[in-house]
Amino acid sequence: MATNPRHAERETTEAAEQPTRRTAEQVAQVSRTAAAEGERVARATGEATSHNVERLSQTWQSGSEAASRIMGRSVDQFSKMLGLSGETARQAVQQSSGNLQAIMEGSSIIADGLANVSGEWMRFTQTWVEQNLENFDHFQQCRTLQDCLTLQTQMVRENLEGLLHSTRRTSELAMKMADEAIRRIGEPSIAPR
Repeated sequence: MATNPRHAERETTEAAEQPTRRTAEQVAQVSRTAAAEGERVARATGEATSHNVERLSQTWQSGSEAASRIMGRSVDQFSKMLGLSGETARQAVQQSSGNLQAIMEGSSIIADGLANVSGEWMRFTQTWVEQNLENFDHFQQCRTLQDCLTLQTQMVRENLEGLLHSTRRTSELAMKMADEAIRRIGEPSIAPR
């Protein structure tokens, strides 16, 4: 019984491609599962960060109000104890109040800046997950090990580039936040005289 050489070659080629196809399908499935889990974790992290920033802001606000009340009473008692005149005590209260206001406003700017930085990292994570899911779908189309390696190195390059862009944006946001906080704290209407 003679076998057709073309038929045998086709069976050999199909047999050789089958493990690559199966491996690509398994990699894609594992990657989709990992990406979905990564997205869930990123979403939970973002929600927790937003919640923490909000609570920090509320805590800071109530703490600042309490500190202001305590400082007012303390200055009154301190000035009575030292026998400071009304004008001297008023100036001390004004200066302390200005300092406290500067601290509160600077802290508010920092909290807003941290929320912006957190948002940038959330956008990066979301984009990363979407790109990787799309790329993993391409893994199923790989026919050779060379195709898989080419796609993998492309993914690594794109991920690194995205990370660097996001890092640059978060650095810019942090610089903007620091500049604004410094500017606001140093304003003459707030700064101590």
